Amino acid sequence: MKQLLIMTLFFLASQFTYGQACGIYRIEFVGNIAFTNREIVKVYLPTTMFLHGVENENAERAFIDTTLTNSLFKVEIVSHLTTPYTDITQLLSFYKQQSDKFKMKISYIENGSLKESNIEIEWDKIEVSVIDDGKFGTLFRFALKDISISI
Repeated sequence: MKQLLIMTLFFLASQFTYGQACGIYRIEFVGNIAFTNREIVKVYLPTTMFLHGVENENAERAFIDTTLTNSLFKVEIVSHLTTPYTDITQLLSFYKQQSDKFKMKISYIENGSLKESNIEIEWDKIEVSVIDDGKFGTLFRFALKDISISI
């Protein structure tokens, strides 16, 4: 009886310590800055905190930065909490309720100083797909295609 109690307590403790979070999803942002008349330093893509409406666009945790490689960017983020979204339509519908456009930022050099600019992209201009990579959590790929920026 004592062993059963000890085993039960051990099992419960291990579940609280090593339990898995269900419903985590990932987003891979890929895109190309097609044309700009400025030197782009960084691209700031929205975190799930921002996409879910938890953070506003001025919050420090609203965007994650990435650098360009030959005008291309690719970055993967993980959702901040569990979610029921495993379907593209449901996920986009929720995001569209939070903001009517996809928002991102860029930083660039102008007259020797670093400037920042907000970019808004229509949701229907973004190609969203589910990638089966065998890893934990659904991976949504947000392909932003060619983004033309004139600042």
